[in-house]
Amino acid sequence: MTEPVTPRAPLSRKEWILLALGVLVALLLHWHFRLSGFGEQDAVRLASDAINWHFEGSIDMTKVDYRLHTSPLYIHSLKLLLDHGLHVRALPAVMNGASVVLSSACLAGLYLVFRQLAAPAIAAAATVVYSLTPCFWLGAVYGMPTLPALTFLVFAALAFGAAADRARYLSPRFAGFIALSALLTTIAFALKADMALSSGALLMVLMARGRPRWPLLVALVGIVGLGTLFTVWYAHHLSIPVTVPVTAPKDPHAVSGFLASWNGRFPFSFKLLLDVKNNAPISHAAGTLLFALCIVALLQGLLSDRKRAWLTVSAAAWGLVPMLFWGLKPGNSARHNLPAFPPLVFLAVLMLFRLVDGRRLRAWILIVLVLGVGQMDLSGNGSVTPRVDVLTATAQVEYATSLLQGRAREFMSSPSPKKAIIETEYLLAYSEFEAWAAAKTPALRARPKAVLDGPEHETRIVQVGNARSAKAQAQSLRSQGFEVFSLQFSL
Repeated sequence: MTEPVTPRAPLSRKEWILLALGVLVALLLHWHFRLSGFGEQDAVRLASDAINWHFEGSIDMTKVDYRLHTSPLYIHSLKLLLDHGLHVRALPAVMNGASVVLSSACLAGLYLVFRQLAAPAIAAAATVVYSLTPCFWLGAVYGMPTLPALTFLVFAALAFGAAADRARYLSPRFAGFIALSALLTTIAFALKADMALSSGALLMVLMARGRPRWPLLVALVGIVGLGTLFTVWYAHHLSIPVTVPVTAPKDPHAVSGFLASWNGRFPFSFKLLLDVKNNAPISHAAGTLLFALCIVALLQGLLSDRKRAWLTVSAAAWGLVPMLFWGLKPGNSARHNLPAFPPLVFLAVLMLFRLVDGRRLRAWILIVLVLGVGQMDLSGNGSVTPRVDVLTATAQVEYATSLLQGRAREFMSSPSPKKAIIETEYLLAYSEFEAWAAAKTPALRARPKAVLDGPEHETRIVQVGNARSAKAQAQSLRSQGFEVFSLQFSL
């Protein structure tokens, strides 16, 4: 038995109506601006993994790089859709549409989380400001597992908060909310494994209820541990049987082998924190001015009263852990920082409201001015370091990716029965996707790898390491009657 806990003030009928209208507006906006194709290379690689799995009948951990370890549920879901008749060409539309729908749900969930921490006006302002960050906006208009995973994590935090509101830990309702939180957390991690870095979201809703009690902290650790272990098991279960001893340190199926290989390619380095190029995706994820405001709010919160300081610590546990993790590794991207900014933006908005003594009109004027001045930053391009102007950022990403897909689609429209695509791993998935999408009766030939379309049409898929190898392969294939294409090389 524990002392009774006073639940947070329930939402009024007016709040629910305004929240529903806000979700609808977000849905319509994101749907209107959603991309027509893939938004980045990793998106088309995930689709390519699912396509090859569907046609080959199995998925090999060694052929999908790290992606099956980090996004097993996302890849598996795409594969199941293909198994049930979805056309390959429809994959980007489905991926983008799912992100649009789940982004709206994510904003609703974030409002409910922020509402447990502050007044409705502050919660609404924080939700709106976060929705206008480049990382969230781009995550909403093209398909990747990061935003869907964040959505499930946010609702897992809400379920955990509901469990914390129960007065008795042995009650069925407490157990039910804990089970729901564990399920949603597991789905989030299985969609995107590094969402585990943002587990501080559960701690933040706990801190909103005052000093955390040890049974709830134990439950939190158990929920995160369960989600992590299931994701590891799930990825291992999906892949083809292991052909080398699982104890081998370099076995890609084993977690130790995967981590050793992945860390070898993307090693931690404290020097990267001072690398402007590697840190640019962090500031561009929210916009440089808003990012600076988040850091100031973080420091100001730590120096405030005890209650505010503990809230700030929980926000840092949610936001700074993923930010520092990716900031210490090469190859950072704005998308990596998408789950880091909800609590930091909340702190920034809370600070602005306190600057004007909670007067809503003045606070909104200040927020609009901050966002407006932030638009003066004209740096950034693409999905890695997007422009703070989300409409320009969307247009830039759409142009870059549609150009690649359009060139590959034009080549696949050639009447030649024998085609060959020669790329490095960097751009191979774009061309390969168009080969699969163009085939009327697609089939996979494993060696040499080719997309077959009936008995007479073949598109050879050739991956090379450099330009010299590409030219040698092109010369050989042309001598065999193949029409050759590459996005990356002039052949």
